[in-house]
Amino acid sequence: MLVSILHDITGFRRFPRDAKLLIISSIVMSFTQGYMFVDFSIYLSQVGYSTYWIGIVLSVPTFLGALFMIPMGHLSDMYGRKRFILLARFFSFLGAVIYFLTYNLILVILAGIFQGIAFANASSSYNALMAEKTTSEDRNLIFASNSFLSGMAQAAGMFYGSIPPIIGHIYHIDVFTSYRVLFLTSIIGLLISTLLIIKVKEEYRGNRGESFSFRDLFNLPEKSRGVIIKLSVLGMIGLGAGMIVRLFSLWFYLKFQVNVDVLGPIFSISQIVTAFATITTPSLARKIGEIRTIVFTEALSVLILISMPFLPFYYLAGVFLIIRNFLMNMSGPIMTSFTMSIIPVEERARGSAIIQFFDALPRSFGPYIGGFFMSLGYIDLPFFFTGTLYSLSIGLFYLFFRNVKIPR
Repeated sequence: MLVSILHDITGFRRFPRDAKLLIISSIVMSFTQGYMFVDFSIYLSQVGYSTYWIGIVLSVPTFLGALFMIPMGHLSDMYGRKRFILLARFFSFLGAVIYFLTYNLILVILAGIFQGIAFANASSSYNALMAEKTTSEDRNLIFASNSFLSGMAQAAGMFYGSIPPIIGHIYHIDVFTSYRVLFLTSIIGLLISTLLIIKVKEEYRGNRGESFSFRDLFNLPEKSRGVIIKLSVLGMIGLGAGMIVRLFSLWFYLKFQVNVDVLGPIFSISQIVTAFATITTPSLARKIGEIRTIVFTEALSVLILISMPFLPFYYLAGVFLIIRNFLMNMSGPIMTSFTMSIIPVEERARGSAIIQFFDALPRSFGPYIGGFFMSLGYIDLPFFFTGTLYSLSIGLFYLFFRNVKIPR
């Protein structure tokens, strides 16, 4: 098994050119997402916003992303995926510029709207375009490699996110000014990522003869309707994730009074471990199967999650966070590959969009609910809600798909 894992890790050089370009673009974006994940909620707290308003600010992008995801997925199947990824980069660029210029609440929410529209355009289109560049034989490995390399970049971004308080201390500048280096980095990263996407050649030309109306938003793809309904039921995991995962760094900040200069390395180590875990899952899936790999790793992660509020020191909680993230996220590329494999090629963007819609919509309310509980002083309560929702989702996934065979 070790030889198989090492072979998978070195597989990048054998990938098709366009798959490499997509992966490198994802690496650049993941670097910027790393420090935003750790720093943004703490940054908002330090410039004066309450946990209630932080929850709202974090909910806006996910809610808007969910709202626009299905029509964008449908249009992506009609007109091709590349142009919608480029449109996503444009809206992300606008959001990053606003973050760089101000922390005014209205404008920050506007930036969140732009980020949400970007998420809707890119989420389903990226997976569908990546799937086009793979075969059934190499799809697990390419998605896993993308997850591994992007995870490593995200870890580097999390570590990079520890510098604002250091800069502020050395140069005696205010919080907003010290964080602007992160937002400037996002702007540069978006420009690089856009140039890489432009170089990708898209073979899928869409289905432009198909009409599109508002009623189509409520029509499920014909061939994959049953699969999509079953996967969409699992959206409850999104609500659980939204309630605490997006607020993990804020929870550490409030419970243990540790800043991003401490949290950045902790989250970075967690992401590095998780990234290595994702590249092991193709080998594990070959041994015990995709479904068992997903269920086994995610179920163990729930036990770790609900233990975290009882830990007395931040470094112990940090260790549990690392283990939890390792277990919960290692099966992500296998789940993505599984989903793309059981949905016909002409329905992948729309199917992926619908599945992500039913994950993202409840996820968008999660930070608001979690922030509300925290504003009342119940900072540990979101962990237990999340653990319950995760458990239900994992059980239903196994019930629905335990006998499904992936077409080869």
